[in-house]
Amino acid sequence: MNSASANTTSLARNSSKQLILFHRDFREFSGGHLKVWDYFNHVLTSPRHEPRIAFSPESKWDSTNPWLGAPGYVAKWEPDKADILFLAGTDWRGVPELDRSHFPKPIINLLQHPRHAEPNSELRNFLRNRAVRICVSQEVADAITATGEVNGPVFTIPNAIDLSCVPRGKPWQQRPLDVLICGVKAKDLARDLQDRLTDENRTIKCLTDYRPRQDFLSEVSNAKVTVFLPRPSEGFYLPALEGMAAETIVVCPDCLGNRGYCEDKVNCFRPEYGVGEIVSAAHAASEQSENERIQMLDKAEATVQMHSLERERASFARILTSIHQLWET
Repeated sequence: MNSASANTTSLARNSSKQLILFHRDFREFSGGHLKVWDYFNHVLTSPRHEPRIAFSPESKWDSTNPWLGAPGYVAKWEPDKADILFLAGTDWRGVPELDRSHFPKPIINLLQHPRHAEPNSELRNFLRNRAVRICVSQEVADAITATGEVNGPVFTIPNAIDLSCVPRGKPWQQRPLDVLICGVKAKDLARDLQDRLTDENRTIKCLTDYRPRQDFLSEVSNAKVTVFLPRPSEGFYLPALEGMAAETIVVCPDCLGNRGYCEDKVNCFRPEYGVGEIVSAAHAASEQSENERIQMLDKAEATVQMHSLERERASFARILTSIHQLWET
């Protein structure tokens, strides 16, 4: 099956639980899809709700799609039959335009990037539609509330990661890579950094092409220092948090959405977004004393524990419990 929308069934409930219908246009794997998958699984644990998901006709149905192992939950896009809708990004396109602003049933809207606040954008126009909004960082929440156009309550639930998926790798001193550069989102910058950091005493690897997630995490777990290169503006940059969980020393330039958990020279290095600044931070990370490194890794571990899926799930459960009251008021 190449299309995720093929062989779907009509939306129907299997119990007295309320149906929450998700929607995805899955062209390729991304962190945004992964976070929606996390929320889908949060609903699976709910005693009062059950999830279903509909895919666009263009969506891929392959090993990169997290829902490949859950085909029984794939349904037709029939929003009128659901009790609650869960929308993220451009999922709003699936709701008839005339119904968007005053849809009769609760809509939960996950916002993962500050571009939702960009003037004259499709995403900003969606802010005028009635919804209960969940932002993945305080920076995203601040950006959208500053527009004065948000219709409905806004909550912030900082992104979390599944710690069971992150391999710990070898002890730090035994790791084969001195510096790993993760530059899928900034290929030219990554190659420039590789040229500047390469010397005969340092083992460096540069990743500029997509890797399956577990392969990518294994690479991070084998590096003493990892330079993560997000886009200059992100809603919440998960790979750097995954790096902390993998016990690599994290270098991640400021991208707005990492300010809530990347504390410069405390649990990582967070330089300004410039090649010179990043090179200096990578050198500083490599030249730490053992005591400095241990202290930074301990702080990073504490940060990771604050971003567990259990915490995220509990925060979301509180919203689900009161979703109808939130919607009515």
